[in-house]
Amino acid sequence: MRIEEIEPMPVKCRQSAMICAERCERKWWCKYRMGITLRGGEYKGAATLGKIYHRLQQLGPGGEDEVKKEVRQQQIDLMAQVDKGEDLDGQIVRTANNLTMLYDKAVVMAHIFWERFPQPEFFKTLATEVKVEMEYEGLTLSGTIDKLLLDVRDDAVWIRDHKSTSQSLDCIFSALPWGIQGRMYRILATEWIRQQERGPNTEPCGLTVKGFILDGVLVPGIKLCKTDLKNSRDWGCTKEEAYHRRVKEWYAEKPNETMRSRGVIYTEKMFQAELITSLCRMKELQAFDPHHVERFERDITRSECFMYQKQCIYHDLCSTDPKQWGPLFETKYKVEDPEQGGNANAKAAVQDTDEG
Repeated sequence: MRIEEIEPMPVKCRQSAMICAERCERKWWCKYRMGITLRGGEYKGAATLGKIYHRLQQLGPGGEDEVKKEVRQQQIDLMAQVDKGEDLDGQIVRTANNLTMLYDKAVVMAHIFWERFPQPEFFKTLATEVKVEMEYEGLTLSGTIDKLLLDVRDDAVWIRDHKSTSQSLDCIFSALPWGIQGRMYRILATEWIRQQERGPNTEPCGLTVKGFILDGVLVPGIKLCKTDLKNSRDWGCTKEEAYHRRVKEWYAEKPNETMRSRGVIYTEKMFQAELITSLCRMKELQAFDPHHVERFERDITRSECFMYQKQCIYHDLCSTDPKQWGPLFETKYKVEDPEQGGNANAKAAVQDTDEG
């Protein structure tokens, strides 16, 4: 396959794509502009657990059985890919085998979070998994917001987002007030309100987006295992209940370092200078001919090349002259629009998500 034969995807300014472009233009080009991915998929246990945890938070208490059914269907879909010979390096079967363990862990994380940070009664859920797209200065701004809440005390709207991490919670809470995600979600939430509650010839409804709430939870390294089976016999409960108790004790040891919820009130103007600079950069990348790969610079600091203690999946492409990419596309890479075709559940389990 030659670069000229790849049909580029339209540029969409998602917060994840913008962050990627800031770090490494070449990675942004591979992933978001050209849709290049690994043939056998990529095992991402943390990302998969994060998707399951997000789904549980979306449905709330009582939605566990529905999520379990979805996880089982993912396993069926993944094994179907294995049967078709698509699992070139064993990553798909690895994901399928680990899904049950990841679900068990995500359920316990969600239950403990709900116990510690229940949603206040004055918050009314307006919508969950809110997908919004809008045009701005020749760019398509896009994103999916976890949850929109209405504070019935003052009719103010709050954005709420859930994140899980296996690193320090400081990794996701640092720079929260000026991060791209909070700023982009404010714009998208404001647009959603306009679309839902304001017609083209009527006055604004009066609702405004007041702030951004980020919920962070540290992923425990504890797995449901024989220890929980033994404890369940000693304690006279199910192994799941024994596992829940063991993990809850782990969270209780360092509560502020393992689970946190923080709100930020928006005080600056919506299109602040730093955000505009980032959007202008996206507009510049959009203008480049996508078939001229040399126009998209690699990260010369190499920090993105080994992010999260793992080599970037596009390292082989960056290390090879584009004229010699043919064999790599025959054996390691393929082109796939993440928004078109294939089984969405199976893909979500083995590939990264856009809205992390």
